[in-house]
Parts: sequence; C-alpha cells; structure tokens
Amino acid sequence: MTVESAMRRIREADDSRTETDDREQQYEMYRKTFRALEDVTPEDDDEGIAVVADWIVERLEADGERPSSRAVRRRAREFCEHNGYDVSDNDWLGS
Repeated sequence: MTVESAMRRIREADDSRTETDDREQQYEMYRKTFRALEDVTPEDDDEGIAVVADWIVERLEADGERPSSRAVRRRAREFCEHNGYDVSDNDWLGS
C-alpha cells in the first residue's frame, strides 16, 4: 500500500465535521508517519503502512474520531518493534 492510497482510505472513512484546516494538518502528520515507515522498512514491504492505515480506519469506524498523530506514531513504532525494525528515539516514530 502506498502512502497516498492509505490516505485515500482514511479520507473515505473520515466523516468528521472538524475544521478543514485542522483535518488537513492532522492528515499531514499521518503522511509524515507513513513516510517514516517507508524509510524504516524494506522497499518491498508496505505492510506497515497497511497495518497503520487499517488501525486508523478501524478507530474512525469505531468511534468517529481520528486518532492523534502521537497515537498513530506509537502504533507505527509498535509495528516496527514487533517486526524487528530498528527505530531510534530521535526518529519521528520514536517520539
């Protein structure tokens, strides 16, 4: 799954009524997390993006709320740690 296909899935699932500026800012943080996952995982492994996008969509469907960018980074880091990918505390996913 590519970053933009993940973002399309999230946009389709997100029916929140928050301000467009706030939503777009949060989407940009999601994109940054997906790009960080691309940097950490091998080029042929988009599984991390799919796992995190699925998790975001599940949260949207469950309670109608977008998870915070911190929660998304934490979920991405958990994926990396579970699959043996190193993430530094100084990286975007490590914060």
